[in-house]
Parts: sequence; structure tokens; C-alpha cells
Amino acid sequence: MSKLLLPETKGSQKTLRRRMFSLRLAYIFSYNLFQFCGHTWILANTIARFFTFGRDALADTFYSVGFVMSLCQLLSILELFHIADGIEKARLLPRFVQVMEKNVLLIILIMLEEIQSKPVVCLQFFLWNILDLLRYPHELLCVMDTPSIPMLWIRYSLWIPLYILSATNEAVTIYQALPYIESAASYSTYMHLPFALKLYLPVLALGSSITVWQLLKERQRHLEKWIKKKRK
Repeated sequence: MSKLLLPETKGSQKTLRRRMFSLRLAYIFSYNLFQFCGHTWILANTIARFFTFGRDALADTFYSVGFVMSLCQLLSILELFHIADGIEKARLLPRFVQVMEKNVLLIILIMLEEIQSKPVVCLQFFLWNILDLLRYPHELLCVMDTPSIPMLWIRYSLWIPLYILSATNEAVTIYQALPYIESAASYSTYMHLPFALKLYLPVLALGSSITVWQLLKERQRHLEKWIKKKRK
């Protein structure tokens, strides 16, 4: 009797695996689409406000798009689980550095209203959105199994210098925030926060350097793979 049920059991397991694969595929597609739409809205809103109000729009960029940006960056923590679970094929360390440095800076901006109106914050949001709008379309094409060479080149060539510029601007933003943090820490329970941020700056530089090195290796690997495919 058990031998007769064995083929049916195997067929059920295959069906279950197909369903699980379809669910995972639908989930990762929906996640990348949500992030793409979110960052598109932020970038379009920022540009529209700049053309409408000029330089005055720089002062309230955080107030106009800060909530959506914070939501997108908070959800980006899920990408670490995607990589660990194998849903997304990428290196964990570079993604961990990218996710953590963005969320650390956002926490600082949320804590300090004085720094939210600085031009560096508007520039930082602009760079973050450009970087993510270069990455998520490529991820969507990979999920649909239709990656393109131009998107691959943009993802792994143009993305790297923009990331270096973004990481540099993050350091500048934290440096400008330090006087306000030191002033607030003198009469609050966060007296060790200025020292922690000063220690964080070289960690940010080291983490960004490792990320760039890993991305260059990943770029070479992907481009070599696509060149071999084209030759075949």
C-alpha cells in the first residue's frame, strides 16, 4: 500500500515546491517593485519641489519625503534576510554595510531637527534615490529572468562612483551634525553619542571601502559571465 502511495507523495512534494517557489518569486518581485515605486515617487517629488520653489525647497526636503524615505530604508533590512535565505543572489557584507549606514544616518536626522534643513540632506536623499533607481530595475529584470546588458553595466559601473559620492556625503552630514549632538548630549542621557559617532566615521570609511572592493569583484564576475554567454 505504501509503495502505491509513494509516487503520489513525490508528486505532492513537487507541487508544493513549485508553489513555494512561485510565492517566493511573487514576494521578491513585489518587494523590488514597491521599492522602485517608492524611490521614484521620492525623486519625482524632490525634483518637482525644486523646480517649483527653487532653493527654498532644499530646506524642507526631509519634511516632504522623509517619511516615505524612512519607510523604504527600514524595509531594506529585509534584503539581508533575502540574501541569507537565498531568495536574492548577492554578497551579504556589502549589502549589510549599505543598509546599516543609511539607517544610522536616518536615525540621526530624525533625532536632530536642526540638521534636517541642511542642503547636504537634500543631496543625500537625491543620491540615495538615484542609487536605488539604478539597482531595483536591474533586480526586477533579474527576477523576470530577462536581464539586459545596459542595465547590468549601469548597475555595476555607474553605481560604484555614485556610491562613493554618497558615502562621502554621509560622512559630511554626520560631521555637520556633531556640534548639535554634542550640545544636546551635554544636558541629556546621550553623553556618549558624540564619541560613538566620531568612532563611527572611520568605521563608515572602512565599511564603504570594503563594499566598493566587493562590488568591483562582483562587477567583474557578472560582466565576464555575460561576455561568455554572448560568445556562445
